Amino acid sequence: MEQREGRVDRYGQPATKVKCIVLYGEDNPIDGAVLDVLIRKANKIHRALGISVPVPMESNSVEEVVFKSLFDKITEVKQLSLFPPEVEQLTLDLVVNDAPIVEVHQSWDRAVEREKQNRTRFAQRAIKPEEIEQELKESDRILGSQEDVEKFVRNACERLNCPLVKKKQGWHLATIPEKLEFIFGSETRLITFDSPAPEGMEYIGRNHPIVEGLARYLLEQVITDKDSSSELGSDACEARSESSVASRCGYIVTDAVDRGTTILLLRLRHLLSSSKHNDLLAEECLIAAYTGSATKPQWLAEENAIALWQQVEPKDDHKLPRMQARMERIVSGLPDLEIKLKAIAQAQSQALEESYRRVRAITKEGRVTVKPQLPMDILGVYWLQPL
Repeated sequence: MEQREGRVDRYGQPATKVKCIVLYGEDNPIDGAVLDVLIRKANKIHRALGISVPVPMESNSVEEVVFKSLFDKITEVKQLSLFPPEVEQLTLDLVVNDAPIVEVHQSWDRAVEREKQNRTRFAQRAIKPEEIEQELKESDRILGSQEDVEKFVRNACERLNCPLVKKKQGWHLATIPEKLEFIFGSETRLITFDSPAPEGMEYIGRNHPIVEGLARYLLEQVITDKDSSSELGSDACEARSESSVASRCGYIVTDAVDRGTTILLLRLRHLLSSSKHNDLLAEECLIAAYTGSATKPQWLAEENAIALWQQVEPKDDHKLPRMQARMERIVSGLPDLEIKLKAIAQAQSQALEESYRRVRAITKEGRVTVKPQLPMDILGVYWLQPL
């Protein structure tokens, strides 16, 4: 029963309280005795451990043992009291003292002891969230919030000419371009970015195939075979055609800055090594920003660069030749940033290694060393022109 009840919550239960009701015959002492014995035992275990431990036997086996014991004992009784309380007490005594029932309880007790040992061995409860609060916040920042997911999906769908239509409880993906059916399928759908999802709505989280498919598709569109090495050239800063959905270069006239600012979208790979596991290669994206020229840049703090990028809105436009000339100057000056970009990569790897050290000090695991794989990829360059 507890397995079935758990599924109610795992599959997006919107209610704050779920009631589980067990029906049994009021005039049937056997039902009452069985439920009383098993439920009392389960409640006792739950109070002791704070979790439920299922009976380590097949349901059919438990039923056979319980009912066989009950009926065997009841056939030996010549006469039962006509009063329900006495009947329930008699059958309860028979159940508790019967050998097959004792076997069930003993097996259950052994499962409880194994669970206690597992909880001690893996020590999940020993990890206090407040001790790794910094790591939790950093993970949320890197992985993205639900607001980030919603903004990305809505903007991407709009760029792909299949905008989401607002509904009372979510969004309607009404039209699907043929070239994107491999991502969405051919059927329209109702989606939401809030969990748990209302009935009839499909929840879209960071790992949903739609999000991953959109990200992959857009990245493939802007990183062509011509510049698959992720190195920007002057041809990468040509004007975005009407058919393009994204660009690696951008010239944005905005009131979010009072000085010309360059924003770089970077991709960094880390090599993770430990004595207990094989080496792993991990990657992440970073945003870096600076004012001034590439020869004398004044770098913004990372959090300021991210905040700036999130609030930028285009307010005007300039003539295409002017925009292209600016972007070509910025791209041609990127080699002058090599030393600073290397320092950013090393600092990021060092911060990641320190994070691993703090967490593994709590979990009592071995050390992990993190080494940046240089050079970083420059995925995008964007110029913010003061209004």
